[in-house]
Amino acid sequence: MMTSKESISPKPKDIDTHSIISMQELDPSPVQDEFPDLESGQYIFQSQGRPSKLGDISKAGQPPFSLGLRGHNWDSWLSALQRYSTYPPTLFFSLHFANTSLFPLATQSVPDSETYLLLTRPIYQSPGLEHVVLTVPILVHIASGIVLRNIRSSRRARLYGAETRAQRYSLNFWPRMSLQARLGYCFVPFLGAHVLVNRVTPLIVDGGSSGVGLGYVAHGIARNPVFWNVYYVVLAAVGVWHIIGGWAAWMGWRVTTAQKGRGSKKGSLEGYLGYTESEEQVKRKRKMRWIVNGVAAVGTAVWLAGALGIVGRGGQGSGWEASGWNEIYKQVPILGAWL
Repeated sequence: MMTSKESISPKPKDIDTHSIISMQELDPSPVQDEFPDLESGQYIFQSQGRPSKLGDISKAGQPPFSLGLRGHNWDSWLSALQRYSTYPPTLFFSLHFANTSLFPLATQSVPDSETYLLLTRPIYQSPGLEHVVLTVPILVHIASGIVLRNIRSSRRARLYGAETRAQRYSLNFWPRMSLQARLGYCFVPFLGAHVLVNRVTPLIVDGGSSGVGLGYVAHGIARNPVFWNVYYVVLAAVGVWHIIGGWAAWMGWRVTTAQKGRGSKKGSLEGYLGYTESEEQVKRKRKMRWIVNGVAAVGTAVWLAGALGIVGRGGQGSGWEASGWNEIYKQVPILGAWL
């Protein structure tokens, strides 16, 4: 008869040798003080565990062309909205760049440039088309970016078990803001002020913007040259850099979106993931940065040359037209006292 000890003790041949063999001594891995921003789409993992850049999507088992929709989650839809909502405003800003810079530079005259401004008047002042091309896409672009940041913050909080707002704040769960995002948020108030002065206030005072053109802008600059010169320099620089940097990011040249560790000189996330850049890749990134920043600098310089060099020196208007413009500038909310 078998005793209880014999019935409990396993025989040597019944011992799971696979579990013993699978136990190995592992090298210590680096401990991060920060939370990697994997949601930003910088890296995706293949089945073999090797990190792959997003530009090589076909190698990661995903279709090479999918119109920006790589899945059916909220991130995919919001990212697509944020990207494709920039297309109509880009067309609008291209026309605006030509009307306020290229044509004044070509004609060297504000009155002669007004004729070309009338060609795009249906887009500039058509109530329906203007909102479809400019207002709605910009609001969608801003809202989708804010919602994306909140979704990624909540996801990190759930991943690391942070429950209260204080815990999230102390652990820095809010995604790091790139230079591209900072430029975009800085551009919003300047663009809003431009719309307020040139579209909203004339609508309130005169019932429309039919009298607003390059002469109206030149009249305002002559009234307060210091304020308007500083304003238009910042508006053009921030706007052009944000637009050029955004299109560079859509084409895969992540110049203004590149990030490093937050206030630290530790190794980058690529090193932790087993990915290190070669010297050729570093040179290519440096070349991209020079090209993108160079295009943005040239675009800003050309825009300011036409807007401030020609239109800004047009001087004040005269007669009843100047009186109407003075009344509009005085009625601008908040800013009227300085204009």
